[in-house]
Amino acid sequence: MFKTAIWGNLPKIGDGSGRPNLRAARNRFDKAKLDADELDQVVRDTIAAVIGDQVDAGIDRVGDGRIRWDDPVTPFAMAHDGFEPGGLIRFFDNNVYYRRPIISGPIRFVESAVRRDFAFAQTVTDRPLLASVCGPFSMAHLCVNQHHEDQSGLYHECADVVRGEIDALASAGADWVQLDEPCLGFHPEEIDAACAAISRAVRHVKTNVFVNIYFSPIAAIADRLWQLPVQMIGADCVSHPANFDALLSGPSDRATAFGLIDARNTRLEDAKALLAKLERIAQRRGDNDSECWIAPSASLEFLPFQAYRAKMKLMATVVREFCGTPVAG
Repeated sequence: MFKTAIWGNLPKIGDGSGRPNLRAARNRFDKAKLDADELDQVVRDTIAAVIGDQVDAGIDRVGDGRIRWDDPVTPFAMAHDGFEPGGLIRFFDNNVYYRRPIISGPIRFVESAVRRDFAFAQTVTDRPLLASVCGPFSMAHLCVNQHHEDQSGLYHECADVVRGEIDALASAGADWVQLDEPCLGFHPEEIDAACAAISRAVRHVKTNVFVNIYFSPIAAIADRLWQLPVQMIGADCVSHPANFDALLSGPSDRATAFGLIDARNTRLEDAKALLAKLERIAQRRGDNDSECWIAPSASLEFLPFQAYRAKMKLMATVVREFCGTPVAG
């Protein structure tokens, strides 16, 4: 019934035991001590390493770790027309900052920001992969709009860029594409515009789409989420525990993803408490065979390296125990 999945950014540096150190490589690149091809090789080596971590932990659906990403929006803003770099701002309620892009002109798709790394990830594992794109609503809200007077026009242009990214990933063989929409729950008054933008981006795409909402509450918008033309809705059930019940209250036959593993705390979850939540989900879902993923609440990038690996292993072990299957290493 359940599958484990990893979404979001994963650690760019390891525990010092011979793994690539992307942070050090970027510093050397900035000082002209490493060329672009050498830096790109370190990126690929890091992607391979984090995929290996997920496989070793027994994760069912793995990600490329979004190793080139520092945040959900900058990779796309820097790849397409209409954006320019902005100033530093805190990323939600976290002790990290991102350089908030400025929308300075018409937004136009140029070429995929993420297809290359997804295609590389396919060469390193035969595990099912989860590709990622910033959702159109959050893309607009995570930038500073200095061009569009019409907000709906801004959302439409962001949706068209996202659609280009989804099509590129689908053509590369992605069977699931995640849309990051962390801003969605913070703006329930805009849910109509948000749903219109997401629908514009995903309608008739040739892959499955998963809308993932983290850091924000979904109770006020849950009914509308189930109406989206996507195959899965997921939410962070740690920073907003009520999201768990909001997801449970949805149609029992809809694919759902529960972010149950705390991505902002090194303390390991209690296995019995996790099993109890799985039991509640199973009782609600009954015998339907739609996808149900168990995952971290958000990106695991900022956990210490050993905690990140221990949390993935615990999650996989508990889910396999519940399902009565051995952990696949």
